[in-house]
Amino acid sequence: HYKNFDSWVLSLKQLLHEESVQPIDEGKWSSAEIISHFIAWDRFTLDQRLGKLKENAVLDPFPDFQSVNDRAAEYAKSGVTKNELIDEFIEIRSAAVEGFLKFEGEEHQFHFKIGNHPFTIASYMEDFIGHDLHHKAQIVAFLAKNESCGIR
Repeated sequence: HYKNFDSWVLSLKQLLHEESVQPIDEGKWSSAEIISHFIAWDRFTLDQRLGKLKENAVLDPFPDFQSVNDRAAEYAKSGVTKNELIDEFIEIRSAAVEGFLKFEGEEHQFHFKIGNHPFTIASYMEDFIGHDLHHKAQIVAFLAKNESCGIR
């Protein structure tokens, strides 16, 4: 999944600036904000999760989703370019994937909790992948819809 997903994200460099900052739908983020959102949660995983994962670990609950997401959206609007966001995403995601890969084989099945929610490394990664695919589908639908309008 991750190599294909990284390639797809890199393909977003082809978007015009205007496309990358246009909300994908009314009340939704832009593709730039979505990439920033990936960066924020990947960084959280690197900083707050991967080093603490072990059998029967009980990790702190997730932080307030809205505040993390709001900060990510603000970052995307802070003057950072689309290409800088994409490059930062590739760097952070590569580090996160590398961190997950150290849990190969049987270790993927050890159990831990985040707050009261049980996980294995495999189930945590499945959630990560589902999250990626959810946002990818949103961006793909936006681009397909706007292709007919001459945007792409």
